[in-house]
Amino acid sequence: ESHDEEDIPLHHKRAFGAGLKRKRVEFVPAQDPDAGVTTTVTPAKATDTSIGDLYASVVLKPESETKESAEETAEICPVCELPINSTSQPHEASMAHQVSLKHSYPPSALDRSRMGLRALKSQGWDPDARQGLGRDGEGMRYPIKVVAKEDTLGVGATVPEHIQKKEKEEKPKPLNRKEMRQLAAQERQRNERLQGEIYGRVDVERYL
Repeated sequence: ESHDEEDIPLHHKRAFGAGLKRKRVEFVPAQDPDAGVTTTVTPAKATDTSIGDLYASVVLKPESETKESAEETAEICPVCELPINSTSQPHEASMAHQVSLKHSYPPSALDRSRMGLRALKSQGWDPDARQGLGRDGEGMRYPIKVVAKEDTLGVGATVPEHIQKKEKEEKPKPLNRKEMRQLAAQERQRNERLQGEIYGRVDVERYL
């Protein structure tokens, strides 16, 4: 029989525990041990006060009075418009006070003798105020930079690309010290060779 069971394919075999009969377990509802017992809670009266509340009302002051007294005693800073509190750090060293201060800037480096600058100053613009042109100061703050024109072309003329390439190729490359020494040594060897070829000939010696 064991051999016959081994020959049966796995998907045809019965599941493990199939055919066993089990007794049905009936459901039993849970029972509340306190069922049927009623408890009554008596609410506390609104007029009753604890001893702690009574002591706090006698010793401590109301919050409204403390706030009013703090507002009356605190001084207002005329620079940052904030109350000056008595802390370990002085109020003048606080970040809010430092930001509200009017910082002084060094004078602008623009040439005061320029006619354009004098015209702008006559219209009310201050170069030392670190503000641009315009009603709200959103315009230019510095004059246009001048670029030197090193060619002989007319204003607005452009050089074609093939001419620019030729000019770039024709420019000699500057030599460094090592290359200069090598070039001088080559020239010296060439001169010595020429002198040997010219003055070493017999006919030249006879002529001289």
